[in-house]
Amino acid sequence: MACGAILVVSGCSKSNPLLGKWKLAPNQGNECFQLGAIEFGDKLMTMVTPLAPISMPVTYSRDGDKYMVTASSGQAFEFQTESGGIKSVSPECHLVPNN
Repeated sequence: MACGAILVVSGCSKSNPLLGKWKLAPNQGNECFQLGAIEFGDKLMTMVTPLAPISMPVTYSRDGDKYMVTASSGQAFEFQTESGGIKSVSPECHLVPNN
């Protein structure tokens, strides 16, 4: 399942609002540390950590207004779009474009 049924019809890369580089918005809590800088590609997610970037193969799906990012390890991340960026669902962390 590379994409959710809604995304498959129109193609993932064109309708997936997560694709691109993101960074934490100012004043986020310590629980958001792991999401400091993320890049979502068509099939790869890269999280920048203090030691080195970590990249993992991922698949995307959509459930209503939520977008699921599932790593090949089974770890899942859930995001929603919001004005000016995206937010992770749990923990709730706001991210803005990192251009």
